[in-house]
Amino acid sequence: MLILPMVLWSVFASYTFYDGYRQSSRNIKAAYAVADIISREDNALTQTYVSTLHDLLERMVSTRAPISMRVSYVIFDEDSGESGTHEVGWSCVRGSVYPRLTTATAEFLEDALPAMPNNGKMIVVETTNTYVAPFNIGFGFENFDMRSFVFTHPRIHDQLYGPNDDPQCT
Repeated sequence: MLILPMVLWSVFASYTFYDGYRQSSRNIKAAYAVADIISREDNALTQTYVSTLHDLLERMVSTRAPISMRVSYVIFDEDSGESGTHEVGWSCVRGSVYPRLTTATAEFLEDALPAMPNNGKMIVVETTNTYVAPFNIGFGFENFDMRSFVFTHPRIHDQLYGPNDDPQCT
């Protein structure tokens, strides 16, 4: 009887940690899938296309919390500034967590982006959702945000046009 509570807590804690790692794996794999789909696109993206990608992301992750996504097209300009700057060609947001990325706010991503050649293009996909633990096991392991940051180079065409008619995109 003395060991039974510890055994039950161990079982619930093991399942909760396993579920957290499983959810994290799903998040990153879904973000890579969305980035790969966009990188192979040879037509201009539309607002319906971006919304469909967000729906695909939600289905792939299948979580109990809403998912936010920001897709951005970043161009590196080596000629401006000492070390160059990242200019945002366009940025689309679905969900409520992320603001649209602008050239002024792109400086916060510079440390996370790889080295790029002059006029290099990059597709950046950021996702976030709140992990809801199935059991409260203590130790501060309640709900927390899971974020993914994925970048890739366009594969088919070097210039990728975003949805200009979408109020959630710039």
